[in-house]
Amino acid sequence: MRFGIVPLEFRPAVEKIVVDGVPDFSRFDIVQIVEQALDIAHISVIEVTMDIAHIIPDSLGDEEIDRLIELKDEYGHSYTAHLPLWSVEPATFNQQIRKASVDTIVQSIELAQPLEPEFYVLHSTGALASEFSHLEFPSAMQDVISAALAGFSANSVEEILTQSEIDSRKLAIENIEFPFEFTLQVAEEYDTSICFDTGHLLARFSGDEDVVDFYTQHKDIITEIHLNDGSYLEKHGVKIVDDHLALGEGQMPVKAFLTELVMDDFNGPLIFELTTEEVLQSLTLIEREVPQALN
Repeated sequence: MRFGIVPLEFRPAVEKIVVDGVPDFSRFDIVQIVEQALDIAHISVIEVTMDIAHIIPDSLGDEEIDRLIELKDEYGHSYTAHLPLWSVEPATFNQQIRKASVDTIVQSIELAQPLEPEFYVLHSTGALASEFSHLEFPSAMQDVISAALAGFSANSVEEILTQSEIDSRKLAIENIEFPFEFTLQVAEEYDTSICFDTGHLLARFSGDEDVVDFYTQHKDIITEIHLNDGSYLEKHGVKIVDDHLALGEGQMPVKAFLTELVMDDFNGPLIFELTTEEVLQSLTLIEREVPQALN
């Protein structure tokens, strides 16, 4: 199985560039960070966070892209691209913001294309849709709101595919903090694939199904997996949720889930959205519980 990592998480990036409270962007070298990630045993896929091009000026220019391509030739790894999710909202009812979101996402696809990403991971809804989907309304009214937002999201997905001209199956829509039944409708309408984030499901952001059941039900369109642990508890009426945890730190049935993937000969990228230490902890658990997954 092919494991990968997101080496450009926000906090580590900030820690690299902020010195004594002053930002120094010259300290940030995306190629060096990727190279360090590739030195981790069993890591053969790098997911590039495309928001980095906006957060850190000139961090992903032509020179950096060329160097990342050279790195690919040297290490033999592959790339995936996580399309922008911060400050965009593909599901908004505000047409101007929706257009700007689509434009930003399409530009990111064009920027990443020389890397030949296996998949482009998309949050087809954003923070606004998440907030609206949690309003204290009767379920029937909530479904109407979610369906309306999904309709705007569908318009954005259509525009992204039309303008970028990428294969629709290379667009992997992620299950995020929004009812997955509506996300799935968009994916099916435009024949995209799905990026299954296990932590999001375990935290019940996108539904309350069992992880193995979710995979089994949708495996025909799941092309990438974000492999993270997560948890959901209710105490005295208070919800306690957590996601993006190292494997073994939450409620993930690690052995059952990975055994299912092994039996299916799943060959898509399994991306850890974790720190290096958490990735090593997760790989150690996998080696102990499902060693065949590392073959």
